Amino acid sequence: MMNMKKYSTLILAFLVAITIQAQDWEQVASYPGDARHHPVTFSIDNFGYLVTGSDDDRDFFRYDADIDTWVQLPNFPGIGRGFSYGVTHEGMAYVGFGASSFFGLQDDLWRYDPVEETWTELTSCPCAERAHPAMIAGFGKIWVGLGSGPTGNLKDWWEYDIATDTWEQQPDLPGPTRHHPYFFDIDGVPYVGFGHGASIYRDFYRFDFETDSWTTLEAFPEQGRVAGTQFSHAGKGYILSGQGEDHDDLEEGEFWEYTPETDSWEQLISHPGTGRWAPGSFVIGDFVYFTSGNVDGVGNFNDMWKGDLPTFVSTEDDAFMQTKIEVQPNPAGDYFQLISDSVLPEGTKITLVDLQGKVVKTVNFQNANKYDIADLSTGIYMVKVFNAESTRTFKLLKL
Repeated sequence: MMNMKKYSTLILAFLVAITIQAQDWEQVASYPGDARHHPVTFSIDNFGYLVTGSDDDRDFFRYDADIDTWVQLPNFPGIGRGFSYGVTHEGMAYVGFGASSFFGLQDDLWRYDPVEETWTELTSCPCAERAHPAMIAGFGKIWVGLGSGPTGNLKDWWEYDIATDTWEQQPDLPGPTRHHPYFFDIDGVPYVGFGHGASIYRDFYRFDFETDSWTTLEAFPEQGRVAGTQFSHAGKGYILSGQGEDHDDLEEGEFWEYTPETDSWEQLISHPGTGRWAPGSFVIGDFVYFTSGNVDGVGNFNDMWKGDLPTFVSTEDDAFMQTKIEVQPNPAGDYFQLISDSVLPEGTKITLVDLQGKVVKTVNFQNANKYDIADLSTGIYMVKVFNAESTRTFKLLKL
Protein backbone atom coordinates (compact mmCIF):
# COMPACT_ATOMS: atom_id res chain seq x y z
CA MET A 1 0.00 0.00 0.00
CA MET A 2 1.28 3.49 -0.84
CA ASN A 3 2.45 5.61 2.09
CA MET A 4 -0.40 8.11 2.71
CA LYS A 5 2.02 10.99 3.31
CA LYS A 6 3.69 10.34 -0.05
CA TYR A 7 0.27 10.05 -1.73
CA SER A 8 -0.85 13.41 -0.23
CA THR A 9 2.37 15.05 -1.40
CA LEU A 10 1.77 13.79 -4.95
CA ILE A 11 -1.77 15.14 -4.94
CA LEU A 12 -0.61 18.53 -3.58
CA ALA A 13 2.15 18.81 -6.20
CA PHE A 14 -0.31 17.95 -8.95
CA LEU A 15 -2.82 20.60 -7.76
CA VAL A 16 -0.11 23.26 -7.41
CA ALA A 17 1.05 22.59 -10.98
CA ILE A 18 -2.52 22.92 -12.21
CA THR A 19 -2.89 26.29 -10.42
CA ILE A 20 0.34 27.64 -11.91
CA GLN A 21 -0.56 26.71 -15.48
CA ALA A 22 -4.32 27.22 -15.45
CA GLN A 23 -3.95 30.66 -17.01
CA ASP A 24 -2.72 28.99 -20.20
CA TRP A 25 -5.14 26.05 -20.22
CA GLU A 26 -8.83 26.22 -19.36
CA GLN A 27 -10.57 23.29 -17.70
CA VAL A 28 -13.82 22.35 -19.45
CA ALA A 29 -16.45 19.65 -18.94
CA SER A 30 -15.31 16.16 -17.97
CA TYR A 31 -16.89 13.28 -19.83
CA PRO A 32 -19.42 11.26 -17.81
CA GLY A 33 -17.80 7.82 -18.17
CA ASP A 34 -15.20 6.12 -16.04
CA ALA A 35 -11.74 7.67 -15.92
CA ARG A 36 -9.35 5.84 -18.23
CA HIS A 37 -6.07 5.76 -20.09
CA HIS A 38 -5.68 4.90 -23.80
CA PRO A 39 -8.97 6.40 -25.00
CA VAL A 40 -9.50 6.71 -28.74
CA THR A 41 -10.11 10.41 -29.41
CA PHE A 42 -10.91 12.28 -32.63
CA SER A 43 -12.92 15.24 -33.90
CA ILE A 44 -15.26 15.77 -36.83
CA ASP A 45 -16.61 19.25 -37.58
CA ASN A 46 -17.45 20.94 -34.25
CA PHE A 47 -17.63 17.74 -32.23
CA GLY A 48 -15.04 15.78 -30.31
CA TYR A 49 -15.38 12.06 -29.70
CA LEU A 50 -14.01 9.62 -27.11
CA VAL A 51 -14.47 5.85 -27.35
CA THR A 52 -13.03 2.69 -25.76
CA GLY A 53 -10.14 2.80 -23.30
CA SER A 54 -8.19 1.02 -20.63
CA ASP A 55 -10.55 -1.49 -19.00
CA ASP A 56 -11.99 -3.10 -22.14
CA ASP A 57 -14.28 -0.11 -22.47
CA ARG A 58 -16.87 0.09 -25.27
CA ASP A 59 -18.65 3.28 -24.20
CA PHE A 60 -18.75 6.18 -26.65
CA PHE A 61 -19.13 9.92 -25.99
CA ARG A 62 -19.53 13.07 -28.11
CA TYR A 63 -18.46 16.54 -27.00
CA ASP A 64 -20.19 19.70 -28.26
CA ALA A 65 -17.65 22.52 -28.12
CA ASP A 66 -20.29 25.22 -28.53
CA ILE A 67 -22.07 24.34 -25.29
CA ASP A 68 -19.26 22.51 -23.44
CA THR A 69 -21.39 19.39 -23.01
CA TRP A 70 -20.90 15.65 -23.46
CA VAL A 71 -23.58 13.14 -24.49
CA GLN A 72 -23.27 9.37 -24.41
CA LEU A 73 -23.82 7.56 -27.72
CA PRO A 74 -24.55 3.85 -28.29
CA ASN A 75 -21.60 1.64 -27.44
CA PHE A 76 -18.88 0.80 -29.94
CA PRO A 77 -20.04 -2.52 -31.46
CA GLY A 78 -16.62 -4.18 -31.60
CA ILE A 79 -14.70 -5.87 -28.83
CA GLY A 80 -14.05 -3.62 -25.85
CA ARG A 81 -10.39 -2.66 -25.70
CA GLY A 82 -7.61 -0.31 -24.75
CA PHE A 83 -4.34 0.52 -26.54
CA SER A 84 -6.29 1.34 -29.72
CA TYR A 85 -6.24 4.38 -32.01
CA GLY A 86 -8.52 6.26 -34.35
CA VAL A 87 -8.16 8.77 -37.19
CA THR A 88 -10.52 10.83 -39.35
CA HIS A 89 -10.62 11.27 -43.10
CA GLU A 90 -13.16 13.16 -45.20
CA GLY A 91 -15.78 13.30 -42.47
CA MET A 92 -15.48 9.68 -41.30
CA ALA A 93 -13.65 8.15 -38.35
CA TYR A 94 -11.62 4.93 -38.48
CA VAL A 95 -10.89 2.99 -35.28
CA GLY A 96 -9.11 -0.30 -34.72
CA PHE A 97 -6.37 -2.52 -33.33
CA GLY A 98 -5.61 -2.50 -29.59
CA ALA A 99 -5.96 -5.21 -26.95
CA SER A 100 -8.67 -6.76 -24.81
CA SER A 101 -7.94 -8.53 -21.54
CA PHE A 102 -10.42 -11.24 -22.58
CA PHE A 103 -9.84 -11.52 -26.34
CA GLY A 104 -6.23 -10.42 -26.68
CA LEU A 105 -4.64 -8.37 -29.46
CA GLN A 106 -6.76 -7.11 -32.36
CA ASP A 107 -6.24 -6.43 -36.09
CA ASP A 108 -9.70 -5.09 -36.99
CA LEU A 109 -10.76 -1.75 -38.49
CA TRP A 110 -14.09 0.04 -38.10
CA ARG A 111 -15.59 3.12 -39.79
CA TYR A 112 -17.87 5.53 -37.94
CA ASP A 113 -20.34 7.71 -39.88
CA PRO A 114 -21.26 10.71 -37.67
CA VAL A 115 -24.25 11.66 -39.84
CA GLU A 116 -25.90 8.24 -39.71
CA GLU A 117 -24.33 7.50 -36.31
CA THR A 118 -23.43 4.01 -37.49
CA TRP A 119 -20.37 1.77 -37.30
CA THR A 120 -19.25 -0.49 -40.16
CA GLU A 121 -16.64 -3.21 -39.81
CA LEU A 122 -14.07 -3.08 -42.63
CA THR A 123 -11.48 -5.58 -43.81
CA SER A 124 -9.09 -6.54 -41.05
CA CYS A 125 -5.38 -6.02 -41.58
CA PRO A 126 -3.54 -9.15 -42.81
CA CYS A 127 -0.72 -8.09 -40.50
CA ALA A 128 -0.02 -9.30 -36.98
CA GLU A 129 -2.50 -8.19 -34.34
CA ARG A 130 -1.11 -5.36 -32.24
CA ALA A 131 -1.55 -2.85 -29.43
CA HIS A 132 -0.63 0.86 -29.40
CA PRO A 133 0.59 1.15 -33.01
CA ALA A 134 0.97 4.31 -35.09
CA MET A 135 -2.15 5.19 -37.13
CA ILE A 136 -2.32 8.05 -39.66
CA ALA A 137 -4.71 9.04 -42.46
CA GLY A 138 -4.28 11.10 -45.63
CA PHE A 139 -4.94 11.12 -49.39
CA GLY A 140 -7.47 8.27 -49.26
CA LYS A 141 -5.15 6.02 -47.25
CA ILE A 142 -4.74 4.89 -43.66
CA TRP A 143 -1.29 3.80 -42.50
CA VAL A 144 -0.83 1.48 -39.53
CA GLY A 145 2.40 0.09 -38.17
CA LEU A 146 4.77 -0.53 -35.29
CA GLY A 147 3.19 -1.46 -31.94
CA SER A 148 3.44 -4.56 -29.78
CA GLY A 149 2.41 -7.86 -31.39
CA PRO A 150 2.12 -11.49 -30.30
CA THR A 151 5.89 -12.00 -30.27
CA GLY A 152 7.10 -8.55 -29.24
CA ASN A 153 7.64 -5.09 -30.69
CA LEU A 154 7.09 -4.45 -34.40
CA LYS A 155 8.23 -2.00 -37.06
CA ASP A 156 6.25 -3.15 -40.11
CA TRP A 157 4.12 -0.62 -42.02
CA TRP A 158 0.78 -1.24 -43.74
CA GLU A 159 -1.33 0.90 -46.06
CA TYR A 160 -5.12 0.64 -46.19
CA ASP A 161 -6.88 1.98 -49.29
CA ILE A 162 -10.21 3.44 -48.20
CA ALA A 163 -11.84 3.28 -51.64
CA THR A 164 -11.06 -0.40 -52.25
CA ASP A 165 -11.12 -1.64 -48.62
CA THR A 166 -7.77 -3.38 -49.16
CA TRP A 167 -4.41 -3.56 -47.37
CA GLU A 168 -0.89 -3.56 -48.78
CA GLN A 169 2.40 -3.93 -46.90
CA GLN A 170 4.93 -1.11 -47.28
CA PRO A 171 8.64 -0.90 -46.32
CA ASP A 172 9.40 -1.24 -42.62
CA LEU A 173 10.28 1.74 -40.49
CA PRO A 174 14.09 2.06 -40.74
CA GLY A 175 14.62 2.41 -36.99
CA PRO A 176 14.25 -0.18 -34.21
CA THR A 177 11.04 -2.04 -33.39
CA ARG A 178 8.83 -0.21 -30.89
CA HIS A 179 5.40 0.30 -29.40
CA HIS A 180 3.53 3.42 -28.30
CA PRO A 181 5.25 5.84 -30.70
CA TYR A 182 4.22 9.42 -31.36
CA PHE A 183 2.83 10.13 -34.82
CA PHE A 184 0.83 12.64 -36.85
CA ASP A 185 0.20 13.70 -40.42
CA ILE A 186 1.07 17.12 -41.81
CA ASP A 187 -1.13 17.84 -44.83
CA GLY A 188 -1.70 14.10 -45.17
CA VAL A 189 1.99 13.10 -45.04
CA PRO A 190 2.86 10.63 -42.23
CA TYR A 191 5.44 11.41 -39.53
CA VAL A 192 6.41 8.78 -36.93
CA GLY A 193 8.96 8.48 -34.13
CA PHE A 194 9.84 8.03 -30.46
CA GLY A 195 8.28 5.10 -28.56
CA HIS A 196 9.57 2.18 -26.50
CA GLY A 197 11.65 -0.77 -27.65
CA ALA A 198 15.03 -1.84 -26.28
CA SER A 199 15.08 1.71 -24.89
CA ILE A 200 12.90 4.81 -25.18
CA TYR A 201 13.67 6.61 -28.42
CA ARG A 202 13.82 10.13 -29.82
CA ASP A 203 14.37 9.32 -33.53
CA PHE A 204 11.90 10.65 -36.10
CA TYR A 205 10.89 9.74 -39.67
CA ARG A 206 8.67 10.80 -42.58
CA PHE A 207 7.00 8.29 -44.90
CA ASP A 208 7.02 9.33 -48.59
CA PHE A 209 4.04 7.35 -49.77
CA GLU A 210 4.35 8.03 -53.49
CA THR A 211 7.81 6.43 -53.52
CA ASP A 212 7.08 3.99 -50.67
CA SER A 213 10.19 5.13 -48.83
CA TRP A 214 11.20 6.62 -45.48
CA THR A 215 13.22 9.76 -44.79
CA THR A 216 15.17 10.02 -41.53
CA LEU A 217 14.65 13.43 -39.90
CA GLU A 218 16.54 15.23 -37.15
CA ALA A 219 16.22 13.52 -33.78
CA PHE A 220 14.08 15.17 -31.12
CA PRO A 221 16.24 17.70 -29.21
CA GLU A 222 15.26 16.54 -25.71
CA GLN A 223 15.04 13.16 -23.99
CA GLY A 224 13.23 10.27 -25.67
CA ARG A 225 9.62 9.78 -24.77
CA VAL A 226 6.72 7.38 -25.00
CA ALA A 227 2.99 7.10 -24.42
CA GLY A 228 1.72 10.61 -24.98
CA THR A 229 -0.79 12.06 -27.41
CA GLN A 230 -0.37 13.92 -30.68
CA PHE A 231 -2.17 15.90 -33.37
CA SER A 232 -1.55 18.20 -36.32
CA HIS A 233 -2.87 21.70 -37.02
CA ALA A 234 -2.24 24.41 -39.61
CA GLY A 235 0.73 22.74 -41.26
CA LYS A 236 2.54 21.69 -38.09
CA GLY A 237 2.70 18.61 -35.89
CA TYR A 238 2.36 18.48 -32.10
CA ILE A 239 3.21 16.03 -29.33
CA LEU A 240 1.78 16.44 -25.86
CA SER A 241 2.46 14.79 -22.49
CA GLY A 242 3.66 11.23 -21.92
CA GLN A 243 6.65 9.68 -20.19
CA GLY A 244 10.39 10.22 -20.50
CA GLU A 245 13.46 8.03 -20.91
CA ASP A 246 12.99 6.47 -17.46
CA HIS A 247 9.43 5.41 -18.46
CA ASP A 248 8.08 7.62 -15.68
CA ASP A 249 5.74 10.59 -15.99
CA LEU A 250 7.42 13.73 -17.30
CA GLU A 251 7.82 16.39 -14.63
CA GLU A 252 5.62 18.67 -16.75
CA GLY A 253 2.98 17.90 -19.35
CA GLU A 254 5.38 18.92 -22.11
CA PHE A 255 3.97 20.35 -25.34
CA TRP A 256 6.14 20.50 -28.49
CA GLU A 257 5.55 21.85 -32.00
CA TYR A 258 7.23 20.42 -35.11
CA THR A 259 7.80 22.59 -38.21
CA PRO A 260 8.43 20.48 -41.33
CA GLU A 261 10.00 23.27 -43.41
CA THR A 262 12.88 23.57 -40.96
CA ASP A 263 12.75 20.03 -39.55
CA SER A 264 12.80 21.57 -36.07
CA TRP A 265 11.00 21.43 -32.72
CA GLU A 266 9.92 24.22 -30.36
CA GLN A 267 8.62 23.76 -26.84
CA LEU A 268 5.27 25.38 -26.01
CA ILE A 269 3.35 25.84 -22.74
CA SER A 270 2.91 22.59 -20.81
CA HIS A 271 -0.53 21.32 -19.93
CA PRO A 272 -1.48 21.46 -16.22
CA GLY A 273 0.13 18.94 -13.89
CA THR A 274 2.77 16.34 -14.64
CA GLY A 275 2.95 14.36 -17.83
CA ARG A 276 0.34 11.65 -18.20
CA TRP A 277 0.66 8.12 -19.51
CA ALA A 278 -1.61 7.39 -22.50
CA PRO A 279 -3.92 10.45 -22.60
CA GLY A 280 -6.01 11.53 -25.59
CA SER A 281 -6.54 14.75 -27.54
CA PHE A 282 -8.50 16.26 -30.40
CA VAL A 283 -8.65 19.61 -32.18
CA ILE A 284 -11.73 21.73 -32.87
CA GLY A 285 -11.08 25.00 -34.69
CA ASP A 286 -7.99 26.61 -33.16
CA PHE A 287 -8.37 24.76 -29.85
CA VAL A 288 -6.76 21.56 -28.65
CA TYR A 289 -8.64 19.47 -26.08
CA PHE A 290 -6.56 17.23 -23.79
CA THR A 291 -8.14 14.47 -21.71
CA SER A 292 -7.75 11.23 -19.75
CA GLY A 293 -4.53 9.33 -19.10
CA ASN A 294 -2.89 8.07 -15.94
CA VAL A 295 -0.51 9.64 -13.43
CA ASP A 296 1.55 7.28 -11.31
CA GLY A 297 0.37 7.35 -7.72
CA VAL A 298 -2.74 9.37 -8.57
CA GLY A 299 -4.67 7.19 -11.01
CA ASN A 300 -6.75 7.63 -14.14
CA PHE A 301 -8.47 10.86 -15.23
CA ASN A 302 -11.66 11.81 -17.06
CA ASP A 303 -11.09 15.59 -16.96
CA MET A 304 -10.51 17.75 -20.04
CA TRP A 305 -8.42 20.86 -20.64
CA LYS A 306 -8.74 23.31 -23.52
CA GLY A 307 -5.79 25.18 -25.01
CA ASP A 308 -6.13 28.05 -27.48
CA LEU A 309 -3.44 27.22 -30.03
CA PRO A 310 -2.83 30.81 -31.23
CA THR A 311 -2.08 31.90 -27.63
CA PHE A 312 0.91 29.58 -27.53
CA VAL A 313 2.70 31.71 -30.14
CA SER A 314 3.59 35.39 -30.42
CA THR A 315 1.17 38.30 -30.98
CA GLU A 316 2.71 38.91 -34.40
CA ASP A 317 2.14 35.27 -35.27
CA ASP A 318 -1.48 35.48 -34.07
CA ALA A 319 -2.07 38.39 -36.47
CA PHE A 320 -0.46 36.37 -39.25
CA MET A 321 -2.77 33.43 -38.50
CA GLN A 322 -5.82 35.72 -38.68
CA THR A 323 -4.84 37.29 -42.02
CA LYS A 324 -7.08 36.25 -44.90
CA ILE A 325 -4.94 34.66 -47.63
CA GLU A 326 -6.09 33.15 -50.93
CA VAL A 327 -4.17 31.31 -53.66
CA GLN A 328 -5.28 32.55 -57.09
CA PRO A 329 -5.89 31.23 -59.67
CA ASN A 330 -6.60 27.74 -58.39
CA PRO A 331 -6.34 25.55 -60.47
CA ALA A 332 -3.29 27.35 -61.83
CA GLY A 333 -1.36 27.18 -65.08
CA ASP A 334 2.07 28.77 -65.26
CA TYR A 335 1.81 31.02 -62.20
CA PHE A 336 -0.14 31.77 -59.03
CA GLN A 337 -0.50 34.72 -56.69
CA LEU A 338 -1.16 35.10 -52.99
CA ILE A 339 -3.93 37.61 -52.28
CA SER A 340 -4.13 38.81 -48.67
CA ASP A 341 -6.24 41.37 -46.84
CA SER A 342 -3.16 42.95 -45.19
CA VAL A 343 0.57 43.20 -45.79
CA LEU A 344 2.27 40.05 -44.56
CA PRO A 345 5.25 40.30 -42.18
CA GLU A 346 8.75 40.89 -43.49
CA GLY A 347 10.61 37.63 -43.87
CA THR A 348 7.54 35.63 -44.92
CA LYS A 349 8.52 32.78 -47.23
CA ILE A 350 6.64 30.44 -49.56
CA THR A 351 7.40 26.80 -50.28
CA LEU A 352 5.63 24.40 -52.60
CA VAL A 353 5.57 20.82 -51.34
CA ASP A 354 4.58 17.79 -53.39
CA LEU A 355 2.49 14.89 -52.08
CA GLN A 356 5.63 13.07 -50.98
CA GLY A 357 6.41 15.90 -48.59
CA LYS A 358 9.33 17.08 -50.75
CA VAL A 359 9.92 20.83 -51.10
CA VAL A 360 9.99 21.55 -54.85
CA LYS A 361 10.21 25.36 -54.81
CA THR A 362 11.00 28.10 -52.28
CA VAL A 363 10.54 31.85 -52.86
CA ASN A 364 10.47 35.02 -50.80
CA PHE A 365 7.03 36.52 -50.46
CA GLN A 366 6.29 39.82 -52.18
CA ASN A 367 2.85 41.35 -52.01
CA ALA A 368 0.88 40.98 -55.27
CA ASN A 369 3.78 39.17 -56.94
CA LYS A 370 3.24 36.35 -59.46
CA TYR A 371 5.08 33.10 -58.74
CA ASP A 372 6.23 31.09 -61.73
CA ILE A 373 5.36 27.37 -61.57
CA ALA A 374 5.63 26.56 -65.29
CA ASP A 375 8.42 24.10 -64.52
CA LEU A 376 6.30 22.00 -62.15
CA SER A 377 4.50 18.86 -63.26
CA THR A 378 0.72 18.63 -63.29
CA GLY A 379 -0.59 17.62 -59.89
CA ILE A 380 -1.54 18.70 -56.38
CA TYR A 381 0.87 20.77 -54.27
CA MET A 382 0.76 22.26 -50.80
CA VAL A 383 1.57 25.98 -50.77
CA LYS A 384 3.08 26.78 -47.37
CA VAL A 385 3.28 30.43 -46.35
CA PHE A 386 5.38 30.80 -43.21
CA ASN A 387 7.48 33.04 -41.03
CA ALA A 388 9.72 32.30 -38.06
CA GLU A 389 6.73 31.51 -35.86
CA SER A 390 3.95 29.89 -37.83
CA THR A 391 2.79 28.28 -41.07
CA ARG A 392 -0.31 28.61 -43.24
CA THR A 393 -1.01 25.83 -45.75
CA PHE A 394 -3.11 25.89 -48.91
CA LYS A 395 -3.81 23.24 -51.53
CA LEU A 396 -3.00 24.13 -55.15
CA LEU A 397 -3.88 22.19 -58.29
CA LYS A 398 -1.29 22.71 -61.05
CA LEU A 399 -2.72 22.11 -64.55
